[in-house]
Amino acid sequence: MGSEPVIRTRELWKTYGSGASTVHAVRGIDLVVEPGEFVALMGPSGCGKSTLLHLLGGLDRPTSGQVEVDGQRLDELGESARAVLRRRTVGFVFQAYNLVPNLTVADNVDLPGVLAGRSRTDVAERRDQLLATLGIVDRADALPSQLSGGQQQRAAIARALVNTPTVLLGDEPTGNLDSASGVQVLDLLRDLHARGQCLVVVTHDPGVASYAQRVVFLRDGRIVDQLQPTAPGDRDAVLARMAHIEPTPAAEA
Repeated sequence: MGSEPVIRTRELWKTYGSGASTVHAVRGIDLVVEPGEFVALMGPSGCGKSTLLHLLGGLDRPTSGQVEVDGQRLDELGESARAVLRRRTVGFVFQAYNLVPNLTVADNVDLPGVLAGRSRTDVAERRDQLLATLGIVDRADALPSQLSGGQQQRAAIARALVNTPTVLLGDEPTGNLDSASGVQVLDLLRDLHARGQCLVVVTHDPGVASYAQRVVFLRDGRIVDQLQPTAPGDRDAVLARMAHIEPTPAAEA
């Protein structure tokens, strides 16, 4: 792995609306993510976590500031150029899976590879490898509606990884899952990280965050704290830091 950061932002701002209705969703964020790092983004609802993730992945453009992914300035690219970079460099996993309902699992996983112009043979080989690793190779011909939530999220992870992205971005990837499926998906993320995959994951779950190398806490669009858990799975340490930066309404009054 190279020494240059996978992600770097400088004075990143995202503002919606104008005048009295102006909302500063992201306020001057400076963030660096190193190759192979697993970073969790946490904070109360509306703090800017998902907006930041979308800016990091080129799904949205900043109002001002810089965002670099794999050495390229996303803020300087138009939509079509950002789409090309996303297909090559960034994988996305969402809470709602976002699988195409009338395509089989295999076709869903193949889609980003086909759109990127790769040969169908190469894409199929990578897809079969991923489905086997994720334990759903026997569901390749099934439609999303025929899968459990955990299986759908595994298919979504395979789709996100088919182009071997530099960074995998997850927006509440365990949020729609029951506890058993959530643990399975977390184990998959941990295994991907152990294999060297860079991960940036938005989560409300301190259990998920506790397995990250670094937890970045946001509040009102700003980074207000960071934590490096001393032991994997140290959920109590994450909870304690959350309590410190997210006062109860009574304490805020």
